Amino acid sequence: MKKLVVPVDFSATSENAAAFAGNLAIFYGAEIWLYHAYEMPVGIGEMAWPLFTAKELQGAADNQLEIIKETVQQNLRSKVTFHSKAEMVSFTEGLADFCEEIKPDMIVLGLSGKDALAKLIVGSNTIKVIQHLQYPVLVVPPKARFTPVVKIGFACDYKKIEETTPVALLKKVVKDFNAELHIVNVDFNDANVDDDVLNESIAAKNLFRDINPVYNSIESESVTEGLNKYADEKGLDWIVVIPKKHTLLQKIFSRSHSKDLLYHTHLPVLCLPQ
Repeated sequence: MKKLVVPVDFSATSENAAAFAGNLAIFYGAEIWLYHAYEMPVGIGEMAWPLFTAKELQGAADNQLEIIKETVQQNLRSKVTFHSKAEMVSFTEGLADFCEEIKPDMIVLGLSGKDALAKLIVGSNTIKVIQHLQYPVLVVPPKARFTPVVKIGFACDYKKIEETTPVALLKKVVKDFNAELHIVNVDFNDANVDDDVLNESIAAKNLFRDINPVYNSIESESVTEGLNKYADEKGLDWIVVIPKKHTLLQKIFSRSHSKDLLYHTHLPVLCLPQ
């Protein structure tokens, strides 16, 4: 059986992601692991002291996870197998070790992008997971509701596609959901029309020939706005991106289209490891 890991911090955003994952598990044929990492809070004064004992924190976390299990299951049309784990550890370190232990097929994460504070607290953890864990990560917008996955859009920049695209993994996702794949390139003022891009588009057609995707190049100054418009017009259910690794200078001086898309799309975004 497939495995979905759902990190929860007991916020409304993460609880919505758990509800989304519950319906996804039915559609996908998966079981769910709820995961919570916590650290020891301390009082601030001349001397720091723990506000709670480790046993108290563990008990509270386990209890909250049980409540989420029961709440999600009550709203599902069929039974889903739930497991849970809470532990005292830093979030990214704990989640990485946990995923290495159980080898999930997908991590389902909530993301809130309504304000700067949410981006710094919730969003930073999401970005760290995407950047450092070698597993598919499905980022669920705050109010997203699960619908059957019929059409998947792959945002493709036609740059070193054979080197940077996990072709087998993307095909597996498409086949697992029996979905239609749309390979979408966003262009503006013919900036992408050169020999390299044309060669990369031919390579893409060869790589994905066996699943007969739909190819489209769309005109938009903004990658995010272009993808969102296309998704609305074609009725896409998910958008797939490959968050590519950048050099330090690129990280400093360029804006990541993947991060921009995560904060401004209303659709779930599946991030596949490069």
